[in-house]
Amino acid sequence: MNDNLLITLDGPHIEEGGVPVDCVVTALNGIQDALRLMVEDLGGYSHKGGRRPNWIRNQSRLRLVATRSGSFVAELTLERPPYGQWRNVEYGIQSMSALLRWDGSNDSNFLPKPVTNRLYEIASKMPSDVRLWLGSADNPRKLELKRIRRARRVSSRAEVALLQGRLGEVNWDKRTAQLHNYGGGYVRLRFNAALDEKMRLYGNQYVEVRGLGRFNAKDKWISVEVRELVGTRSGNQPFDLRAFLDDPNPRAFDPNNVVTASEPFDVDEFLRGIYEARDSGRQELSD
Repeated sequence: MNDNLLITLDGPHIEEGGVPVDCVVTALNGIQDALRLMVEDLGGYSHKGGRRPNWIRNQSRLRLVATRSGSFVAELTLERPPYGQWRNVEYGIQSMSALLRWDGSNDSNFLPKPVTNRLYEIASKMPSDVRLWLGSADNPRKLELKRIRRARRVSSRAEVALLQGRLGEVNWDKRTAQLHNYGGGYVRLRFNAALDEKMRLYGNQYVEVRGLGRFNAKDKWISVEVRELVGTRSGNQPFDLRAFLDDPNPRAFDPNNVVTASEPFDVDEFLRGIYEARDSGRQELSD
């Protein structure tokens, strides 16, 4: 059903003397919490206290299937919920996959902030001589969980966004969605009521999104406020010459508007030209 998740606890005294029980409990509880938060995020659920719905608990319940000696290794799998209690999407499987693909950053495209915060919290509660790793059977030490680090500052200035991908996980109550790229990650989208109909029309289809968004410190989009949404040709569909010729907004190459740089290369001049073109596009969207 899914790849199992391996948790490895390592340290100078673990291989010979074993691992403290509270370290194992802290690690297992933390991973369980992170998976549950991921399921909630995918399902568009906001927990405000009290008992969580059964579908969240059923799709995020982990089972310990094996342990290994030496450096302590715990192998976890996703417990299949009772028959008939899956929702339209198997959020548990998607959440486990997201944990396995996580790159360790606190601004990842795969995990929302509450999930990464919970994962960092696990490491912060470990003794200083104990190291914690996440991985799979193929790569048991794929990622080391380190102590909580100060988040890198990101610019609050809105930037013009032009993105393409598959539109998914549309939530009309919160007016949020995800734009999935070809590499498996996604960008979070926000939209207003005027785009409700287009969101319904293009759900699970390839689209082009124009709007305003913010980059993180690694120059990846954190979120985008959608201003325009149009359907686009899927990469699996043949090229349609007639549709291309009938496009009211053709993307023609204009040699007169190419940003050039002098020789010798002047970096400041080159960047200034890019910023001016970007700011001009931002003004058009604002208007």
